[in-house]
Amino acid sequence: MYKIALCDDEALQSSELEKMIAEYLVNQQIEFEIDIYERGESLLKAIEKQLLSYQIIFLDIEMAGINGIETAKEIRKQDQHVLLNYITSYDKYSMESFEVSPFRYLLKPIEKKTIEALLDLAVEKIELSKRYLFVKSNRVQHQICYDQVVTISSEKGRQIRIELSNEVEDILFYGKIKEMEKTLNDLFFVKINCGTIVNMNCITMVEDSLIYLNNGKQVTVSRGKRKFFSQRYNHFVERSIGV
Repeated sequence: MYKIALCDDEALQSSELEKMIAEYLVNQQIEFEIDIYERGESLLKAIEKQLLSYQIIFLDIEMAGINGIETAKEIRKQDQHVLLNYITSYDKYSMESFEVSPFRYLLKPIEKKTIEALLDLAVEKIELSKRYLFVKSNRVQHQICYDQVVTISSEKGRQIRIELSNEVEDILFYGKIKEMEKTLNDLFFVKINCGTIVNMNCITMVEDSLIYLNNGKQVTVSRGKRKFFSQRYNHFVERSIGV
């Protein structure tokens, strides 16, 4: 069951968005519930009092009372995993809006194909969060959510290093990078050189052959992988924005 919240003080827009989301989920045969709120305060109160947990939330940035950005900040304090999506009339976003790691921005008027592309990725990300890597390191069995993986890289002595996004210490174990490449869902993961696999959801910027990650680190695409990476990443971006 997917629980989705829409928070917008424009009733007509909420109604139209609800119809598009419902149509998509019905076609995908996914069970769902959609709750609609007109103010950020109402959404926050419902989450706090009813202990509600949503997988996806849509927030209009320009709302009366607590705006979408402030609402998102409060939600993120309680839930690090919910996919927060901003709705806005402007194509420029304040740096403040990025503090909660929003999943996507939706520019008004919202088109059906844009919602479908967003939900394609949202469903895949949610389902991916239910899948795990199982690795053994120093006699300890680790169960790692796919969406927590930032990079996987080969080390000396046939060791593999898994770098995680939740500030947990890196995990080292014996294995082969080729085997890891086969294991991972290649929709989100891409091999950028002979010894490094990157989760494309964790990329914040690409500059020539340099990839910037959301943990503040950088990795380099090898010359032989540049064309392959460019094709894969462009496809990922196009799907993300509904092109």
